[in-house]
Amino acid sequence: MNSKTSIFMNFYKFVCTVDEEDFCQKVAAYRLRTWSSLPLDSSRFVVFDTETTGFYPQKGDEIISVGGVVIDNGQLTDETFLQFINPNREIPPLVTELTGITDEMVATAPDFLEVCNKFMDFVGSSMLVAHCGAFDFSFINPQLQKNCGEKLCPLVLDTFLLSNLLFPDRTTHSLEDLAETYGITISDRHTALGDSIITGNIFLAMVEDLKAKGIRTTTDLLYSFKYLKFSTQ
Repeated sequence: MNSKTSIFMNFYKFVCTVDEEDFCQKVAAYRLRTWSSLPLDSSRFVVFDTETTGFYPQKGDEIISVGGVVIDNGQLTDETFLQFINPNREIPPLVTELTGITDEMVATAPDFLEVCNKFMDFVGSSMLVAHCGAFDFSFINPQLQKNCGEKLCPLVLDTFLLSNLLFPDRTTHSLEDLAETYGITISDRHTALGDSIITGNIFLAMVEDLKAKGIRTTTDLLYSFKYLKFSTQ
């Protein structure tokens, strides 16, 4: 898949504001969701990533973009999500240099609630995949708590934790190192959609390694082999 083309293929634009009560009900329903056992090689998953103004939400850093890509039936699809978010603050020059996102690019972007609402529709009933997903939710949850009095601690298949399971002797489990391990080309690094696509390819390669160990479903992974889902609490 040409990731640069896919950025525009399903680029979501917003023309109306979000009904906050409906949004908060959606968040509450998601929090209470239960998960059935899913085959790792044939289910629909949504791989996601965020870009932020920095590393410290408690010091005022905010999300500036959200990206995602769908995995279905063991393949990365062209079904993608990408949206800038107005952080209502300046983007540091180093972040602009890293991500390519400027103040001008987010000046007319929608706010967090609008983007999160649309992203939840994009996710639907699918399980999430991420790399170091706890970092993303450390930014998402303060916004949810501020607007809805809720926070989410969802079930996420985290490639960082999967790397610790598959490669316990490694001292580093970075996205770059995993891409090199699996022979995956890195493109559009440090963009929300680009990193989602890299993570998705890594996850698919990991699924084959997990199957070789007899881990074929999410239940096998989460319980039989003591994979600890990350907690955002």
